[in-house]
Amino acid sequence: MQLPAGPLLWGLVLAGTLVVLIDAALLLDLRRAEVRHLPRWAWGLVIVLVSFPIGEILYLVVGRVPVAERVPDGGRDSNPLAGAPPAVRPTATRDVRAMPGAGDPVIATTAVTKTYGDTTALDQVDLVVPRGATYGLIGPNGAGKTTMLSILAGLRQPTSGAFHLGVERRRVAVLVDTPLFEPWLTAREVVDLARTLVAPDLGGDRVDIALREVGLSDAAERRTGGFSRGMLQRLGIATCLVGAPEVLMLDEPSSALDPAGRREVLDLIGRLAGTTTIVLSTHILADVQQVCDVVGVIDEGRLRYQGPIEELLARTSSRYRLQVRGDATALADRLGREPWVTDVEVQGTGRLQVVTDDAAQAEHGLPRLVAEGGIRLVSLNPATDLETAFLELTR
Repeated sequence: MQLPAGPLLWGLVLAGTLVVLIDAALLLDLRRAEVRHLPRWAWGLVIVLVSFPIGEILYLVVGRVPVAERVPDGGRDSNPLAGAPPAVRPTATRDVRAMPGAGDPVIATTAVTKTYGDTTALDQVDLVVPRGATYGLIGPNGAGKTTMLSILAGLRQPTSGAFHLGVERRRVAVLVDTPLFEPWLTAREVVDLARTLVAPDLGGDRVDIALREVGLSDAAERRTGGFSRGMLQRLGIATCLVGAPEVLMLDEPSSALDPAGRREVLDLIGRLAGTTTIVLSTHILADVQQVCDVVGVIDEGRLRYQGPIEELLARTSSRYRLQVRGDATALADRLGREPWVTDVEVQGTGRLQVVTDDAAQAEHGLPRLVAEGGIRLVSLNPATDLETAFLELTR
């Protein structure tokens, strides 16, 4: 076989050199770029082994995340707000970035607005989620909570404004309100598929760990078509946990669960607190009060409050409920004469509610006045809860 000579030979040499240089450039780009659908090593094989230029085009069009969609990989030692527009301020009276550990927020939005025609779902929302926090996003139905989570997850684009993530997009896991899966797949297959897509480098034992964490080990080989809604909810949480995410976004994670399942989910969130940043969107305010340390109240698309739960509760008048054995009316008369009592109400046999402007004085004075009146104290509990504070804030 005679080799080509002359200009043809030089043309083949130049073409081969050009292919090598292009592949080398793409492989270098692969080391820095954010990719999707396949792990980096698989895209490297596509570039090198698939016929030129098909492999290269596949990587550029399908595998490589465009710069416009890429989330900066801030890492744990960088501030994702660096280079961001100045004045990323929460709407709250308290700037959560002043909280311990909030100097490096995982999530920060700047005047995020989302409109659908004439409807404004989000209006100039500045959200700041400290790293490692359990952040409760609460609000009435239609307030914009799910829209905000969708934007943070990259499923929707804001009409205006910007947001920043302090982790790679692939380290963010999202649980939708009502997760659904192919009915012919078993629970193990569903979770293993999620592992293959988001964290193929992790071992298969992560599947068993995730199923065990959500209480589905006994149902691992059952097909999901026979699962109840509560079981599907827990399976959805397992698909999120299998990739060991740094940020976990949960949209109404316990709304379909029975009391035992809800307790398991709250315990799980409690175990993840501090090691995983959690954004919990729910209308069950008691759940938020149990597991969250920071709360954002969103109403009609606007952020009405953002900061520690304790400060939100402190903005509400301090209320206490008393259960006594004896003359509750006489006790109410005595309490009404105290300067630190602003209101007292008898709510039934032996039950009173006391409103005070000095919580410390009330906690000392209430047991004393009960004892001085010769009345037995059965219970004394704070009546101010997140629901009360929420209603006062949004009414």
